[in-house]
Amino acid sequence: MKFQITISPFNVAKYLTLGIIFLTICSIAVQIGKYIFDYREPWTRIFNLDREMNIPTWYSGLMLVSCGLIISGIFSIKKLQSDLWWRKWRTLSIIFFILAIDEIASIHEVLIIDDLADALNLPSFWHSVWVIPGTILVAIFIWKYWEFILYLPNQLKPYFLIGISLYLGGALGMEMVGSYYDGIDGQQNLVYAMLATIEEVMEMIGCVVFIYSLLTYLGKLSAGIQVNFDIKNKR
Repeated sequence: MKFQITISPFNVAKYLTLGIIFLTICSIAVQIGKYIFDYREPWTRIFNLDREMNIPTWYSGLMLVSCGLIISGIFSIKKLQSDLWWRKWRTLSIIFFILAIDEIASIHEVLIIDDLADALNLPSFWHSVWVIPGTILVAIFIWKYWEFILYLPNQLKPYFLIGISLYLGGALGMEMVGSYYDGIDGQQNLVYAMLATIEEVMEMIGCVVFIYSLLTYLGKLSAGIQVNFDIKNKR
């Protein structure tokens, strides 16, 4: 038996975006309830974009895993074609899997150490100390991947750059903005909560852009994805 799986990049991106909108509305409602009406029930944390190990966290993590899986598919095709950049695709898939693990397990949060930031006399926007090694890793990534990005197909390159800009703008840029505001008025207020919400939404939208562009590109590399089942009856 042979089954053909048809995937529409546009529909995938549309439904993922609707999910982001739903989670954003829920998170904003939770934050307003917390800081305006003093409604602080424990269950609200499962929709709070400024919290870890909840529904938004898993949603983001699974989108990053999806990016890694799609890139793995592209890598497999590129390797069969002996493409010049197949190793870059393989490494890129590993990077996305690492980002997914970090998103779900919040590993980078370990480096948010107030005493360390004070001891190093860091500016307030570097209060989340992890942004320093994070920025260094991004610089290394750009250095290693700049030529790869330049040689991407025209239909993929702009989406790739937009996805990177949105994701890093949220993960690093808005993290620094939030840290700066934290130094002014702390974290327990609606303004900081909205900044954290923007940070997470930018990361998720960046993932959607990646998924859309990667699925579109994968579709051009392979006209269809076929799943073959060989069923044998043993007697």
